[in-house]
Amino acid sequence: MRGISALLALLLWLCCTVVQAEVRLLAWERPPLSSQSEGTAAGLVVDLAGQMFRRAGVDYRIVFVPLQRALMSAQRDADSCVLLVERRQERESSYAWVGPLLISRLGLYALPGNPLQLDSLEQARGLRILSHQGSGGGEYLKAQGFRVEFSNKETLSYAMLQGGRAPLWAASPLVVSSLVRKGETAPREVLPFLTLMEDMACHPQMDAAVLSSLRQALIALYAEGEVARLYQRYGVSLE
Repeated sequence: MRGISALLALLLWLCCTVVQAEVRLLAWERPPLSSQSEGTAAGLVVDLAGQMFRRAGVDYRIVFVPLQRALMSAQRDADSCVLLVERRQERESSYAWVGPLLISRLGLYALPGNPLQLDSLEQARGLRILSHQGSGGGEYLKAQGFRVEFSNKETLSYAMLQGGRAPLWAASPLVVSSLVRKGETAPREVLPFLTLMEDMACHPQMDAAVLSSLRQALIALYAEGEVARLYQRYGVSLE
């Protein structure tokens, strides 16, 4: 009888134990936030996500794909999340959200020799502004009727600014400081214009326990100062 009871207990445990699937974390090239070199992922939000998943005890695997493909996959595949997505009203119900992972103060930048001065965003109307695909700042400006030219990545936008393609570039201090560390000449901030919060966007029916664990882990990282230290390591501030 004792052996039968033990067997029944084992069967009950096996039936009631939920096997947690590995989360497929879909990132897109966006240095210095997320990038890969020789199969190794790096960047501020890559590091932050790693800390968050480890703290939550959730297994994950980073895969780099283009942004639009990542967004569609996270709507289709139950164990997928996108790193990193601006949280907008039209996207709200399409995903389950964990964040904010990134707080960005965006500004309009010009080359150091450009004497352009702006006192308001409205004064930039009519001027061509460079941005990159997937940029919340670029999409915001476009929605407001500004002339925005999108490139595939931030570094290309800066190269276009240097080449005289446009007088202004919408970017964040994080991206600018990354360019300076690589030896590039720092552009001049003409006007700060927007603060954005970006989250991890997951499949809307992802396991609620997994989402809760990730959210609690992120809250703990903020409370313990780990997020602020990570930002500082990358040369930016949460302020």
